[in-house]
Amino acid sequence: MANPSRQHSVKGTLVLGAVVTVRRLRDRGRISPEQLAARLGAAALALIDEKIDIGRWYPLDAFCEILDTDWDVGGHRDPDYMREEGTRAADRLFESGIYQQLQFAERSERAQAADKLIRRTKLITTITGSLFNFLMADVRLNPDQRNSLEILYSNATGFSEALRYTTEGFMNQINKRQGSSKRWSSNRLRPDLVVFTLPLPRRLTEGS
Repeated sequence: MANPSRQHSVKGTLVLGAVVTVRRLRDRGRISPEQLAARLGAAALALIDEKIDIGRWYPLDAFCEILDTDWDVGGHRDPDYMREEGTRAADRLFESGIYQQLQFAERSERAQAADKLIRRTKLITTITGSLFNFLMADVRLNPDQRNSLEILYSNATGFSEALRYTTEGFMNQINKRQGSSKRWSSNRLRPDLVVFTLPLPRRLTEGS
């Protein structure tokens, strides 16, 4: 469970990709050093030219400032741009072999019942705890219609909209690598609560 007293932080494995992207935007003239300095706080600006340690924790606020800059300058606020960033982040983590949960996800056979899918999703969401030190996750069937799977991330006030879309792309790439065509979508129900929803085929909900 997340500790609200701790500084909200994100692992360097995610920070690295965001920093490299914004650094390229600057080096290719898409944004000037002066514009970048005006957009970013001191902590975020320092990260742009810092060697990122993938095993270290970094401040969430600085990471989200960098993501938002990428979304504004590189993606013109298009949610699909950030979903693609999430897709690439997932592929990098798969290829790194660092996170066993991802390797499990790719090797898993297709779930034949909703309860098995819930258990598998709970295991996979442990990756969230490896990347963010503040989110609390709960997995459930939609309590009203039970035709979709939900992941509820609470304590998520600092989880920016750019990060929400990036996470959609990340989770959808996991599905794709499992051979599933189903796609996650997300909504912010409260400032501190983000819900990701996956529609389920009828074969998984019949008799549930």
